[in-house]
Amino acid sequence: MDAFFSDLVKNVIANYPLEVKHRFFEYIDEKKAMWPIDTNVGEVFLKKVLIDEGYIELMIYAIDHLRDNGIFTPEVLTTKLGDGFVKKQDEYFMLFEAVNGRSPNFDSEEDLQLIMNGIASFHKASIGIELTNEQVSSIESNWKKDLENKFLKLTKWKEERTKLKHQNEIDKLYLKNINSVLMQCEKALAIIDKCIGEALEDTTKTLCYQNFDENGLIIGEDGNLYFLNMNALIIELPIHDLRKILNIVMKKEKNWNPKLMKKIIIAYHETNPLACLQYKLLKADLLFPHLFYDVFSAYYESMEIIIVDPSLISKMKKIITLELSKERAISTVFSQTNEALYGR
Repeated sequence: MDAFFSDLVKNVIANYPLEVKHRFFEYIDEKKAMWPIDTNVGEVFLKKVLIDEGYIELMIYAIDHLRDNGIFTPEVLTTKLGDGFVKKQDEYFMLFEAVNGRSPNFDSEEDLQLIMNGIASFHKASIGIELTNEQVSSIESNWKKDLENKFLKLTKWKEERTKLKHQNEIDKLYLKNINSVLMQCEKALAIIDKCIGEALEDTTKTLCYQNFDENGLIIGEDGNLYFLNMNALIIELPIHDLRKILNIVMKKEKNWNPKLMKKIIIAYHETNPLACLQYKLLKADLLFPHLFYDVFSAYYESMEIIIVDPSLISKMKKIITLELSKERAISTVFSQTNEALYGR
C-alpha cells in the first residue's frame, strides 16, 4: 500500500471512536475507493465519496429516514464530534457498518421477487421524506427532457454517420436500424405528451435508487435486501427504477420476455401499488430505446479510440434484436397487467 495513502486513511480513521486492528490494515486497496477495516467494534467499511458536502448531508438524512421506515441499508458511523464524514486532502470519506451476504442473482425468480419487494418498499418509505427546496432542486431529474435530449442525439448521430464517406461496420449497423429506433422514440414521447395532457391520477415522485449494479445491492445473511450505495439518489417517478431493473433483466434474454416482465411488475405492485397512469408512463419509458442509446453512445461519445472488434458488434446486434422485439411484447403485457391489477 502506498505510504502516503496509508497515512491518509489512518488519519481519517483517527477521527472515529474505534481502534483499528493493524494486522489487517495492510490489505486495504486504494484503487477500489472502498476498504474493509477490522476494528474493536467489528468490521466496518471506509468509502471515499465523490460528492460534495451538501449531497453528503442529504444522503445521510435520506439514509436515516429510510432506515427509520424499515429499509435495510448500512448505518453511517459518526466521528468523535458527531459528523457523518471526514474531509482530508480535499477528499471526503465516510464510514459504514459492514453487511455480509451475497450479490443478488437477477436470473433467479426468487431473488427478483426480493429485489422488487425491496425497491417497492424503498419508494414507499421515501414518500414522506421532508426536503428543502434547495435539496429537491439538487437531485430532482427532468425525465421527459432527458428522453428528448437522447432522441436529439440519436438523430444527430444519424445525420453525421450518413454524411461519412467511409462508414465502418458500426456506422452501417447504426444506420440500418436507426429509423426503427427513432420511431420507438416518437411513440414513447407521444405517450408521455398524452399523459401529461390528461387529468393526472397520481404522479407522486419518490427517491429513486438507480444503483442496481453488482456493488449496489446485497442479500444479507439475515435474508433481507440491503441498498449499499446512496450516492446516485434522484427524485423522480418510481417507474424510473422499474425501467432500469426490467432492462437489466431483459438484457439477459434473447428477446423481450413478456411472462417475466409481467411477474416483475406484479411483484412490485404487491408492495407499492401505482396508479394506472404511472404504468402508462412506464410503458413509454420501456418503449424508449435506452439500451440502444447506451451501447452506441458509449462508442460515439467516447474520448478514446475503441477498436471495432467482433465482440462489440455482437453486443450491439444483441441489443438491437432485443429493442426491436419489445414493442409488441410490452403492449401485450400492459394490456394483461391492467386486467390483473385493476380489473380492466
